[in-house]
Amino acid sequence: MPEEAHKKDIASFSAEDLSCLERATSLTYLETVNDFLVFGFPDRNGFRQRGAGIPFDVAVELLQAVNREAERMTDYQGWVDPEKGFVEFELRQQAMNPFRRGAADQFEFEIYPCQHSHASNPPFEYDEDRDRYSPVMRVTSSEGSTCLEISPNTALCYPLLPPTIDGEYRVRSQSTLKIYLEGATEKGELLRKARELANSFLFELSARHRMVYSLRPRVESPAYRRHGSTISNRVRFPRTPVPDNIATLFSIPGDTALRGNHTLFYLSYYQILEHYLPAVHRRETVRKVRRILRAIDFDEEKDSSVLQILNSVERSHGASEGEQLKALIGECVPEDKLREFFARDHDGHFEKNGPISGVQAINLKSGEALPSQVAKRIYMLRNRIVHAKDDVRYAESKVLLPLSYEALRLSPDIELLRLLAIEVVVDNR
Repeated sequence: MPEEAHKKDIASFSAEDLSCLERATSLTYLETVNDFLVFGFPDRNGFRQRGAGIPFDVAVELLQAVNREAERMTDYQGWVDPEKGFVEFELRQQAMNPFRRGAADQFEFEIYPCQHSHASNPPFEYDEDRDRYSPVMRVTSSEGSTCLEISPNTALCYPLLPPTIDGEYRVRSQSTLKIYLEGATEKGELLRKARELANSFLFELSARHRMVYSLRPRVESPAYRRHGSTISNRVRFPRTPVPDNIATLFSIPGDTALRGNHTLFYLSYYQILEHYLPAVHRRETVRKVRRILRAIDFDEEKDSSVLQILNSVERSHGASEGEQLKALIGECVPEDKLREFFARDHDGHFEKNGPISGVQAINLKSGEALPSQVAKRIYMLRNRIVHAKDDVRYAESKVLLPLSYEALRLSPDIELLRLLAIEVVVDNR
């Protein structure tokens, strides 16, 4: 394209076009640099990132897609284009991929004639500018109506990265999973079919070929993380003895290598509470029995007095884990610590309409004791994480998956559980 014509095309972007791209990408247009439209990232925790450059031809394709009502998905990084019956997911590659250049010729793909337009063919695509090979894997249904493909991204999923150290913007790419259906498809149906096909395809790639990919979840710019307790500036010689297993569990959420696995973080802190449940429960039982023995009307010669002890012990043995948690929190965690935590601004996270469903809401003005509300919430949330039973009894409280929308918003609950774990450890030292 001649330089003058190219500049004219860039200039042809109207303010409305730029606003449309801003809304589609959740970025802010800054300027035009050479062949790139530069957009700025929103402030994140007070730090402003450098702008992202989108090549002009990519911006044109993206604008065309948005104008035909293509839109970003809610739960995953990617786009859905109902008019074309097309969905594109960004991927995370979580292990060494055996599909390398040297082994690519060993793979065969089920490909049948189809009506779709594909930019490249298996087994790989070569990028001359960067001297790089990218995998291309495509399979087609026997009648040719549906194609699944892992290959370099289209304009919809162009990676929005800041410029290089020298300030230059360069064309980049990433592998994405593309799902092509047979023509225009209603959005809800398209998303449902795409998720089913994606789950099945990625499962078989991992199970049959050890190619470990996962869909990249969509996370909006996180707000400033609110800590559950104040941070001390005084470093002291340690005074809190901690068992090895507790120290290990407490350190897991701080391991950056785990890539923000919030459900694992939650269970690590929960296991600390579980460790102390038996000891505190026995302690509570002994306290109740001693209270009976010290009663002014206790008479060891009377069966009724002895039965009080037996009933207390039997109730103790029959206590559920939820009841034991309630006793643990009530005995080991000062209520003023809990009230101080919930007095902090958590953006309505613990309220009835918070982002985590199927759990106890926390209401400081209700008649129920705060330790009881907290125990119910953390136990119900624990069950949502660990119960994956295909059973109608769990239909109203579905499993909480590690990279789901809810899991990525667990931080306030993790902070609550961290506070409980610290107080329980300190109380039992």
